[in-house]
Amino acid sequence: MTKSAKIELTYAHWRFFPSWTENFEKETGDGSFDGNWNRLIRQTKDTDDKNALKRHQSFIAVALMLAERLTEYPAVERISLFGSLAKPPVLEPHPYSKRLRERGVHIFHSPKDIDLAIWFSSLDNLGAIRKMMTKIVADMAEQTSGLCDGSVELFVFDHQSGKYLGRVCHFSKCPRYANCPTQGCGTPKYLKTKKDFVFYPDAISRVNSEILFERTPTVDLPNTNLFSELPSNLPEELIEKLVDAPDIRIERIVSTGQASPPGFWYDQAESEWVVVLRGEAVLAFEDETRILKPGDYVLIPPHRKHRINATSLTEPTVWLAVFFGKKKKARSNPENC
Repeated sequence: MTKSAKIELTYAHWRFFPSWTENFEKETGDGSFDGNWNRLIRQTKDTDDKNALKRHQSFIAVALMLAERLTEYPAVERISLFGSLAKPPVLEPHPYSKRLRERGVHIFHSPKDIDLAIWFSSLDNLGAIRKMMTKIVADMAEQTSGLCDGSVELFVFDHQSGKYLGRVCHFSKCPRYANCPTQGCGTPKYLKTKKDFVFYPDAISRVNSEILFERTPTVDLPNTNLFSELPSNLPEELIEKLVDAPDIRIERIVSTGQASPPGFWYDQAESEWVVVLRGEAVLAFEDETRILKPGDYVLIPPHRKHRINATSLTEPTVWLAVFFGKKKKARSNPENC
């Protein structure tokens, strides 16, 4: 996918994202598939499969229309597509018929959401962006099955820190209610926050998303020292990307007492080598738990489930994480509309 300021909208109408073809062949066993949407739809005999593929294709077209318009705002620094729409179509047990599910019939997953992650340098234009989003959805709804205002979610991130801030509100009036039930919602205007909602960074990792636009190739740290400007208290982990190349990604992660949410496990498609440089952490696997102190490192193979049970409360825990290995099946944790 192009990372220039001009996004090729016709691309999604005819072809998959370049990273999809191999994953699709593994999923379906069709080694002859060349990534052509229309040929695949013509060759598909099942009506439900055809409808699911057409929705996937048309939802991507809407996502790229939104992304192209977003690039017109100078404060938009980066746009990524994530969630089920950022994955190649996958087969799932038949969702509409218990009888067919019991017979082992699978059909293509039909996406329900368009999830875009957007990194902003300023939040001054959220109202204008809300109007643009609403107009595109209204214009495309008649020709796009299943598309509605609630189908599109624009997730807002701070460009400098990478912190998740909230979502672009769908309501024309902000605040919507005299006493908004969520503290901080609507500050600034049209930035929606939800009580107890946690955005998992793994959802927008390189293997789980497609970068549609980058105004600059990387987000650089303020300086080149791993221990510089360490925050003492963060609402969530700080993740800063140091290197982002096709075959490797290196991140500095700073934790100030954070831990994985109850019941949540990382299950990533990449290998991860991670070392604790400062502080202390408790890393749990399904079959063991390790206490990591400065200098301790772990190599985590793809799809070995793990979670962070605890990090130091008395000082920042500084991690250096290196992600590498061939891209495999992606996953994410977007919230449904």
